Amino acid sequence: MDIQLFEEALEGIENSKTIETVSLNTHRFFVDHNMPNYVIEFYGKFSFTEPLRFGRNLFYKTNDLLEENQDIPNSKCIDSGLLIVGHGLNGDYIVLNMKTNSIGYIFHDELYENEDIRIEDIYIDMCMNLGEFFNRSVFEEGFPVDGYQAEEYRNSR
Repeated sequence: MDIQLFEEALEGIENSKTIETVSLNTHRFFVDHNMPNYVIEFYGKFSFTEPLRFGRNLFYKTNDLLEENQDIPNSKCIDSGLLIVGHGLNGDYIVLNMKTNSIGYIFHDELYENEDIRIEDIYIDMCMNLGEFFNRSVFEEGFPVDGYQAEEYRNSR
């Protein structure tokens, strides 16, 4: 997760960073979905009273994760091992791959418009961890804010 890079990114944003306790329902959601301990510990440490904007990418508040991940069709993501943790400028979801600890994007239009879509077909893996992703969102000019830009970015590396 690279906590140090995430903390550097936090220092680079102007949002209020008031800490909030993780609710019992959110904790139960983590346990029910077999979240690795490092994810539960991360969100215990970085649970804020409001979503945070890192450049043009939004990081959801911890206690909103349950709601963001449980409704159809979003629940298809968590059922595939992808935790929705935020969204980019156009609404494409930012997801944490629970199997690889890598951040990526989900094309939200495809998710909502095609109920038969396979999540794997609309997932763009950024090949970086959560700390690196949000750090680059703050400090790297032209960092991707949606799935299309993520594809171009990943292919150019």
